[in-house]
Amino acid sequence: MTAMPHPALLWTANLLVPGTGLVLLGRLATGVLFGLVWSVAVAALVVAWLVWPDAATADWRVLVVAATAVVYAGSQVVLYLRWRAIGRHLRSNQRDEVFKEALVATLQGRLDDAEAVCRALLRADPDDVEATLHLAALARDRGRREAALRHLRRARYLDDDGRWDFDIGREFAALNESARPGAAAPGATPYGAREEPPGA
Repeated sequence: MTAMPHPALLWTANLLVPGTGLVLLGRLATGVLFGLVWSVAVAALVVAWLVWPDAATADWRVLVVAATAVVYAGSQVVLYLRWRAIGRHLRSNQRDEVFKEALVATLQGRLDDAEAVCRALLRADPDDVEATLHLAALARDRGRREAALRHLRRARYLDDDGRWDFDIGREFAALNESARPGAAAPGATPYGAREEPPGA
């Protein structure tokens, strides 16, 4: 799914008929299931309060009302979680497009522009390891060793699952190499096209 229905349509539909919003988001089976359970709960509510009120005990009425409320609230919660997950996915795709601008700027030698893009990404998501790592590469390319070290340490701190461990280690090695007397600056590495570790 590449786009979401308008939020007003989505939530209005789901508030009126629980499950409808999930159907609009592509969750057909879940949406239909909520709709069916909601229909049964409402039917039981009508029977308990309007059709045979004398036959329904107080406990039965409370149970029916509680079940109806749980189904209704559950539908809204599931819709919210699904809506938020899709939103995160769309933002992630947009983020990748923005990061590509930093890579292009780096390859073209526009390091100020590349740094500005990375900092903008970090304002949106302070835990962006890739943007932090690219800032380290840019700082190293400019001879700003302390800044590069700071970004690398930050990247290592953020990399909980070790996904970027190889790249961080490679950048540490490049930074140490650039500090050697007479060493040529290795240049900033565009991490959007990551190399795989040997044997991967």
